[in-house]
Amino acid sequence: MRHKTKILIYNIAACALLICALAWILEKFIHLGRVEYTDNAQVKQLIVPIHSRVQGFVREVRFEDYQKVRKGDTLVIIEDTEFRYRLAQAQADYANACSGRSAVSATMSTTDRNIAVNDAGIEEARIKMENAEREYRRYENLYKQEAVTKQQLDAMQTNYDVLKAHYEMLQRQRTSTVSMKQEQHEHLDQSEAAIGLAKATIDLAKLNLSYTIIVAPCDGTTGRKNIQTGQFVQQGQSLVDIVASDEIWIVANYKETQTKNIADGMKVNIEVDAVPDVIFTGVVSAVSQATGAAFSLLPQDNSAGNFVKVEQRIPVRIDFDDKNSKEAMTRLRAGMNAECEVNY
Repeated sequence: MRHKTKILIYNIAACALLICALAWILEKFIHLGRVEYTDNAQVKQLIVPIHSRVQGFVREVRFEDYQKVRKGDTLVIIEDTEFRYRLAQAQADYANACSGRSAVSATMSTTDRNIAVNDAGIEEARIKMENAEREYRRYENLYKQEAVTKQQLDAMQTNYDVLKAHYEMLQRQRTSTVSMKQEQHEHLDQSEAAIGLAKATIDLAKLNLSYTIIVAPCDGTTGRKNIQTGQFVQQGQSLVDIVASDEIWIVANYKETQTKNIADGMKVNIEVDAVPDVIFTGVVSAVSQATGAAFSLLPQDNSAGNFVKVEQRIPVRIDFDDKNSKEAMTRLRAGMNAECEVNY
């Protein structure tokens, strides 16, 4: 009886182990019901690279590795002395351009007064010339009647010619002054353009000066700190990456044969390897219009040689819903592996 009991116990234990193994295999690899399962999924978050928009020496670094930051927090300060001098130079150029415009405006006002004086002088000369012309015509008629001498007639003619020449000279002076005023208008336009250029230079100098203070564009967590105080950075150089905390989602790569049962709005159960014993819930928000291979650097070209059919995968975006625990959500990190079951 004792030997038979031992054999019975061994058989029961073996059957129990076999049943447990079978149950684990069914749970792990066989998913019954109207679900589409994949373990080819990862947690995604927006990773924002922070670049330097100007070159210079780093004066101060105000973050550490994996530090939480808020939007607008100062991350890096670049030495700004050179940019302040450029701003001062631009402001001086702007003041100089404004002074040039004032000088041209003053010259134009003087020219306007000169034109008015010329007009008055021309009118006076015209009256004198017309009076001299009448006197000359009168003396000419008297000379024909032998009432005046030839000398008197020549004197009247000379006086008329002198006044006429003076009148014509004043007209030419006015024309020259008007031409000068037109030239001054062109100088004024040049001054206005110089002022606009100087103002734009000031705005650019202020913009570059503001770039010396690099701030966080969003709430999140910084990555590794790869810069130090005193380091020279180039324009466009990457300084740090920020993992944005305002949005988190799942990208599940389903087999192309599975996507026939997947559509926007379907409920999803999510398990994350790093957060065991927690079932997250989500919803399908988008299904990619291309396979993952189509987005690769070297897309597959089946017409280039021997063809081997490989089952493709379609990226599916899954958003977490509001039913998930906030504490559990804070434990998620970008890149974590996940398993997804889409209920259809």
